[in-house]
Amino acid sequence: MEEWKIIKPSIPLPPNRASLGSDTLGNTLNQLSFQDIYTTVQEDGMRYFPRLTAEGDVEVCIIYEDIDSFGEQAEAEVYLDFSRHKDNWIAVLWVVTDPEDPLGYPLSFQITKSTDRYLAVRFLEQERIWVHYLADVEAGIMHLYSEAISFSDQETERAVELMLAAYRYDPTKEEADEMPETTIYGEKLELSRLREKGFSFYFDYRLMENRFGEEGARELVMSTIFRAFWMMRRHPNPQAREAKLLLWIGEKIGKNRADEETHLLVVTMTPQLLDVYQVVNLSELEANPLATTLMALTEYQYLEEETPLESGYIPIAGYENGTLVHIEWRETSLFRLDQAFADEYPHRHNPYRA
Repeated sequence: MEEWKIIKPSIPLPPNRASLGSDTLGNTLNQLSFQDIYTTVQEDGMRYFPRLTAEGDVEVCIIYEDIDSFGEQAEAEVYLDFSRHKDNWIAVLWVVTDPEDPLGYPLSFQITKSTDRYLAVRFLEQERIWVHYLADVEAGIMHLYSEAISFSDQETERAVELMLAAYRYDPTKEEADEMPETTIYGEKLELSRLREKGFSFYFDYRLMENRFGEEGARELVMSTIFRAFWMMRRHPNPQAREAKLLLWIGEKIGKNRADEETHLLVVTMTPQLLDVYQVVNLSELEANPLATTLMALTEYQYLEEETPLESGYIPIAGYENGTLVHIEWRETSLFRLDQAFADEYPHRHNPYRA
């Protein structure tokens, strides 16, 4: 037996789990029969995810905000692409209505965990993967459409290589990621880039720390950013692949979606790249892989348009022509942020000064 099949563990299957099929198509899902879907969407905040069936197969669910958001997706071309980051095996489901602006849904499987490893191996064993498109409606969640996709032997071979690499990942050993990386000091950033307006993604950092601990929460954010950059690097639109952006990090005390005061983590992307992704309004922001990936995190709260310099955030990473750019800050670098803020907001309190 091939090695990748040998590593599939035995896990308990959900024997009473209801199936999505012709009898549910066009109907609102029963909340008791499909409790797992309602819990994943409404409590865990997931908008796309792999689902284990009672038979032990893997299917994919994508949930839209409403029926109109689904739009022309029923006519879209759908295909899979594969990658890896450390011990995470990543299957990206691309939904293409416009070849220049496809939507990407990254499904991440942590191969060192038994359940994720089972799902990943079974994902490749199956002759086809069912993708179910659902939408929020007033009465609950409606099943809109389903289709089966498959991939070639060559694609499977590549996916298997990446899965085994994730399975063998050793954090004590240095390894080269597929994406080229470089490091610069912050003072190398042009002042014009520091003044750009962007989109800020707000997360309930208190929830993150409760689930993963402080270090785990930061690792979650960074691995999510890496996946998003990888998707940009593989994006069919050359403008997206060649884009140039910065990611800023900040923290605030503020309200979450439940109107509760909490510790917020802010990730800001500059510039907005509206022209690259042909975004007319914020509801279309999902065309940006970074937005899609960040907004899929359970702890995501809301989106704001901001100038991160004004709020005292720090740019920690960038993306340029397919390369991940790490940004390091030393005293001279921070002075550049200090000066940029003072020039732009001369009569305001400077958050970059102690």
